[in-house]
Amino acid sequence: MKSKYYLLVLLGLSFLINFSSKYFIDFKELTYNFYSEQLAQEQLEKLIENQEKWSWLVYIVLLIIVLLRSSLVALCLSVGNFFYNIDEDEEQEPKFKQFFRIALLGEFVLLFVGVFKLLYFLFIQTDYTLLDLQQYYPLSFVNFLDLETLEAWLVYPLQTVNLFEIAYFFVLVYGLHKLLKNKYWRSFEMVAVSYGTGLAIWLGLVMFLTLNMS
Repeated sequence: MKSKYYLLVLLGLSFLINFSSKYFIDFKELTYNFYSEQLAQEQLEKLIENQEKWSWLVYIVLLIIVLLRSSLVALCLSVGNFFYNIDEDEEQEPKFKQFFRIALLGEFVLLFVGVFKLLYFLFIQTDYTLLDLQQYYPLSFVNFLDLETLEAWLVYPLQTVNLFEIAYFFVLVYGLHKLLKNKYWRSFEMVAVSYGTGLAIWLGLVMFLTLNMS
């Protein structure tokens, strides 16, 4: 299947999950309760009005995130493959779009984050605030910690330590293994070095920005 079909299905499911979240979760009430003691009534109404007015932008942001994340991951895999197979015949080198397709397959794993999160707040933690919704990340190490005692710059890296990220990693490994037709452990090593390096750089950037903004 071509990358564009994967992308269309992926975006369709992403939009469906986002729409379902808005349908089942009353973000208007959560926003009102969260900011009621911080903002005047007029400011609060203006905030909620703007959120509803620009809610369609979420779908554009989702598209940008999927394309950007998949492109960056594909770039990492492409660079890793280049250095690991630098002595190979260039005519046999996979194209960027093939790495992009592998990254898109990995994105399907991350869809379950939204599904799991929605089900969690619908059936398990039914009494929650806007902050609970923002800070909770399914099957993540951070859920075993007290977020109030953590430095802000540590929250995102700890959220990244989760089972979905591990599953995403192994989808990349399997995809690379099938594409290159090499030994499984060689693909594992390539993903660990290339994607792992890219992820470490990204986490470092987020931590740096969080420190400077706090």
